[in-house]
Amino acid sequence: MREIRYYWWEVYGHFSPGEGTLPHIGDVIRHYRKLRGLTTEELAALLQWSTRYIKMLESPSNQKMPELLPRRVLLAKALKIPPILLGLSSITLIDDTTIHGINAQTQVDEIVDTRAMAFYEGMLALSWDFYYTSSVQRSAKQLEACFELLNHDAQSATTDTQKDQYDSMRCRFYQLFSLVARDQTEIDQALQHASDAVTLALRLENVELIASAYLRRARVYMRRQEYLLAYQDAQNALPYADLSRDPLKGKVYQMAGESQAFVANGTPELQEKSLGYFNVAGKIARKGDLQPDGSFVKVDLTSVYIERAEALTLFGRYEDAHNALAIARKNLSPELTRWEINLLLEEAKTYFAEGDFDTCCIMLLDALKVVRAVNLQAKEARIVGMYGLCKENAPSSLAVVKLGKALVKSA
Repeated sequence: MREIRYYWWEVYGHFSPGEGTLPHIGDVIRHYRKLRGLTTEELAALLQWSTRYIKMLESPSNQKMPELLPRRVLLAKALKIPPILLGLSSITLIDDTTIHGINAQTQVDEIVDTRAMAFYEGMLALSWDFYYTSSVQRSAKQLEACFELLNHDAQSATTDTQKDQYDSMRCRFYQLFSLVARDQTEIDQALQHASDAVTLALRLENVELIASAYLRRARVYMRRQEYLLAYQDAQNALPYADLSRDPLKGKVYQMAGESQAFVANGTPELQEKSLGYFNVAGKIARKGDLQPDGSFVKVDLTSVYIERAEALTLFGRYEDAHNALAIARKNLSPELTRWEINLLLEEAKTYFAEGDFDTCCIMLLDALKVVRAVNLQAKEARIVGMYGLCKENAPSSLAVVKLGKALVKSA
């Protein structure tokens, strides 16, 4: 599990520490400039400052805020930067004739206690660890109690910054809840949680929250077989993913490849576009040793090649799909139980598409053992569905019969 570290400004974006208790000024300006789609030259022209001065402000070596408060006010207004990130009080932007810098005590009062946020961060980290390696149901009661406490604390927020901090954390809990509900086959509830996360992320204008919220909702749409909606969410996420850290960026490109495959409709150009997205995700995954981010996504070659194989199977390129699955298995980490299940299911789907129902059922039987060990209802439902198709096509197959008995035995 990753080391828990929380900076109060992470509600707005990933910035390095800067002067005093503020984020790095260069990171903040560069982040919001790119979010608004401006070049350094365009921002300089808008503010009537020199391009050289803008570049100096954005330089990694620059730790100091502009000394003149009116300049900070102009930056905040031009780029819609939350005032607190520039060491300003909200009143500064309301009345230009009254400039009030925010002192250290006021700044502490503006934000939620960092220890409280670190507690919620720790609960999220623990639950995501269970999600990937075993079953998040192990911490379900604690997770629900933690979220209830978070919502209670959020009601006590008295400043916009505090409300934003709580909503940022609530957005991330909703993302986790959406996947937990999906695994329990509560698909409508999963979609509601995912949509709540998207709404909060868009309000906060947090790049990584937006990208991860769209990503998680796209995953739910894929489960509902609403592939066009999943594709639309993936496309909405891409511009924000390009401004995010590598793990999240890679995962969004992976989702773009998967959803594109399902809407390609036999069009060669769209199929190649799908594989192109997977190429980007694979390139990021190959970097290795990716530093975790607040989205808790895992981009790795195993998951990239599992979904690439799924696309290739859809395209009827079975040999290429088997090659992709071989790469996925070679890179499989033993502790990632969920990836092992996904790999077995995708191998089964590929064999089924080729008409090899015996091997398909052998893969499904292996997957069933792992699925029941971690109690993933949605995965077992998929096995049951594929078993039904195999039984229709090869009712007398020994492997089909064996799988049927296994499904009945512990159902």
